[in-house]
Amino acid sequence: MALAIWTARAVLDASGGQFGAPLDDSYIHFQFAKSFATFRPFEYVPGLPRVPGATSILWPALLTPALWLGASGSGLVKLTWVLGFGSLFGQACEVYLSGKRLLHRPLAFAGGLLVLTFSANTWFAASAMEVVPLGYVLLRAARRSAELLEAPACAWRRRELVLLAFVAALLRPEGALAALCAAAVLARRRHRWLALLALLAPLSVPSINWLFAGSATQTTTLAKWLLTNPYYRDTWPSAVLGNVSVFFGTLLNGQQWSWTFIPEGYRALAIVCLPALWLAAERRRARGHALCLCLVGLGILLPASYETFLVNRLRYLWPFSGPWLLGLAAVGELLAAPLLRFRAELASAGLIVPGLAGYGFAKLMPVSVGDVAQSAAAITNQQVALGQWAAAELPTNARIGVNDAGAISFYSERQTFDVVGLTTRGEARYWVGGAGSRFEHYERMPRAELPTHFIVYPEWFALPSLLGQCLYERRVEGATILGGPVMVSCLADYSSLGSGAEPLVETGARPKLDELDVADLESEAAHDYLLGPAYSHYNRVESGFGHFDGGRSQRVFEQFKLVVEPDGTLVLRLSADEATQLELFVDAARVANVEVEPGAFQELVLPLPAAGARGRRTLSLRSRHGITLMHYWSFGRML
Repeated sequence: MALAIWTARAVLDASGGQFGAPLDDSYIHFQFAKSFATFRPFEYVPGLPRVPGATSILWPALLTPALWLGASGSGLVKLTWVLGFGSLFGQACEVYLSGKRLLHRPLAFAGGLLVLTFSANTWFAASAMEVVPLGYVLLRAARRSAELLEAPACAWRRRELVLLAFVAALLRPEGALAALCAAAVLARRRHRWLALLALLAPLSVPSINWLFAGSATQTTTLAKWLLTNPYYRDTWPSAVLGNVSVFFGTLLNGQQWSWTFIPEGYRALAIVCLPALWLAAERRRARGHALCLCLVGLGILLPASYETFLVNRLRYLWPFSGPWLLGLAAVGELLAAPLLRFRAELASAGLIVPGLAGYGFAKLMPVSVGDVAQSAAAITNQQVALGQWAAAELPTNARIGVNDAGAISFYSERQTFDVVGLTTRGEARYWVGGAGSRFEHYERMPRAELPTHFIVYPEWFALPSLLGQCLYERRVEGATILGGPVMVSCLADYSSLGSGAEPLVETGARPKLDELDVADLESEAAHDYLLGPAYSHYNRVESGFGHFDGGRSQRVFEQFKLVVEPDGTLVLRLSADEATQLELFVDAARVANVEVEPGAFQELVLPLPAAGARGRRTLSLRSRHGITLMHYWSFGRML
């Protein structure tokens, strides 16, 4: 209660007396709650196709009754605070109750207090997100599973485990850990049907998405998971290991992204927390508790497989913090264990370790409370304000392209087009592809389906040619939670789309046989385009002579299939920052070797050999230095 009051005062002071959420994603939950409240579940934008974009199904469902009672955005934030800070108290209780089985009671109580001193929990209890409630459900599922493993329980306790498995899965995909704990223990106790039911809990969300939205795959998975990202198709294991290295080497040491919550130099103590928890459990013959708690604690590594691992104040990590905090108390218990041979009361000497750790966490509490207040004010003054402006100033038939789809959708009550693809179906793969792929995708779309306006961070949107006359902007300086200090509202301008569809060079009467539009994902797939080593920031839009075309930069090797014929020509569009030599191969035979001068948006006409037959052939290019390639056209012989 004290933490909630302190944080509430800070937020109200920073936001001019208005309750607001510190993350725009919170308002995505609110918008999905609107769809539930109007009995059109998953219809994020009224009148548009349903989208499987709710990363949590239970969280917006819990907010739905408040909307029936007329709650506003500020009212929903207050309700989430009740749920968030209530769950924070629940986490502290669960850590204490688990700790009583493993540690002396004073140290178990210290573990519970550490949950309250850890300021990341306070930040996210006030975030209007499901982070802290998920942490509570995971801890309760771990404790109940361990209790059932160590002793028989009545039927309602077994049913509670199954319920916890479903609740956790419906809160977040990572909640599958609760289902794993429950299913394993129920199976061990020979309750096989209940174990199977618990094991099916993680399938509930895909099933609901398929039933209501026609797709079992969440859009968030497509947009944020390394394993579904084409740029990490072959390198995702090393990317995940890199994130794990950042977690242990930087985040646990209280540096860079985690300094708001973790004291600097904390790593040496942090890395022994879970081993200490296990050893303390072994001393009490409570291996079941240790197994379940350590499984939840190790869940903190699951977000290492997300491309967004480090965003939003590391919000994906903190639901798994409870066992680590209890591990600090376990370290104190183990260090004090040799003293027990003299007097049992000396076990309390172990309180020094969690006491010092709690002091280090508590020292950061004012920083974290100030940060959540500043972040809430920033979202209120930028996204919320722009959403309210759109509601007042834009026509009711406006369709707004956004890169932050939460508050603008919720407050504007206008149709939105999420360029990131979290809440607009089918867009995630183009956002992952990069700016050039989005540009090419918009060229293919009917103009009636494209936005009439954009409210975006220009540097994130990365397609300045599509931003027409700017109508309004909101500037908020110094808020690191935002994507940038300035978010603008502009008319959409599509005059550049299609401007690079044809070559600029003269091709005479030659018939066009085939065409590969680089960065156009459909065109690349149709021509077996070999992506090779690439990144999304290499995917860009180039312009020249009033024409625009998407392409891929830093290319030294290209391979694809194209229809060609003898005595035909290949026209390619490229940009080069420095002079380079370019070799063209057809079915492994070199047919051209040209020098390319530095220059943007230039086109080369390469003759093809007279030998061979017309057909779909494998073409490849090699460049001595990285160049940007945008387009290939194959023309036949002169008519």
